[in-house]
Amino acid sequence: MSENRKIYDVTFKRMFRLSGRMLIKFVNKVFEKNFPLDSEVRFLDPGSENEENEILEKDIYFEICGERFQIEAQSYWDDMMFRLFEYAVNTHGSYTKTDAYHAVYQMPKQAVVFLKGKSRRHNKLYIKLILPDEQEVEYSVNAVRALSYTPQELAENDLEILLPFQIIRMYNKVNDYDGYTDKKKDKFLRDFENMCKDILDTMDSLLKDKRIMNDEYHSMIDIIKSLNEHVYGSIEDIRRKGADSMLQEKYIFWSDKIKAEAKEEKNRELAEMMIMDEEPAEKIERYTGLNLSVLKPLAQKLGKTLML
Repeated sequence: MSENRKIYDVTFKRMFRLSGRMLIKFVNKVFEKNFPLDSEVRFLDPGSENEENEILEKDIYFEICGERFQIEAQSYWDDMMFRLFEYAVNTHGSYTKTDAYHAVYQMPKQAVVFLKGKSRRHNKLYIKLILPDEQEVEYSVNAVRALSYTPQELAENDLEILLPFQIIRMYNKVNDYDGYTDKKKDKFLRDFENMCKDILDTMDSLLKDKRIMNDEYHSMIDIIKSLNEHVYGSIEDIRRKGADSMLQEKYIFWSDKIKAEAKEEKNRELAEMMIMDEEPAEKIERYTGLNLSVLKPLAQKLGKTLML
């Protein structure tokens, strides 16, 4: 796998495994389902073998309420339709023998997400199967083009799981940047800055409405930052002129916030152990940095009397 493909593959898998709620909302929208958002998502073994004993590794393969789904990431159309079909027919555990002469095979529901696709004209991919008795079956999978939506449209359509990939919207202008005039470079940087603002404002709105949680928000920022460095890392003007300052500030803020929360949690765990060991409050304050207003209810919760 090329380094370019690898970064997209890794970030796609990370994003689609980040939140069960976001994944279920995506499934409900794309496959026209109505699963409750608190349904269990059970990720399945992504590997299977074809007839040549080659490993076919699926990007995201999972089960919700007994129904199986497979979602693949792709930059552009190539032979994806044929690979999807091969993945499906080589999936273990999908055959059911009904009697000595009959078996039933249940194909998983499939979708491909084109990370760089900008057109919504075709939301299906098709392959025609011509069977030995000349029967014909047209097999189709759903196609979602991530860049065919604005950040706001993704939020409105319950597709916020695709928001981090909005940062690659200007990918096709990167190689031409060095040849731009100063005026055109300034426009590129303004457009880049507005793109970041658009994505982050949408995420802020989702966070405010509690449609995404703090940890999800932080992870999405981290994914966006990784994609930003991969796609636009060669353009020094972005950093030098501060076009990505909003993204960098968000990343630093949330990194510091997560670290502070982790430190606070560690101090609370230490305080609990010290309370259970009946250490004096003064010592607990000194070792954990927590004051009496925190330690007293903590002791009460543990059914202990704080030693003053």
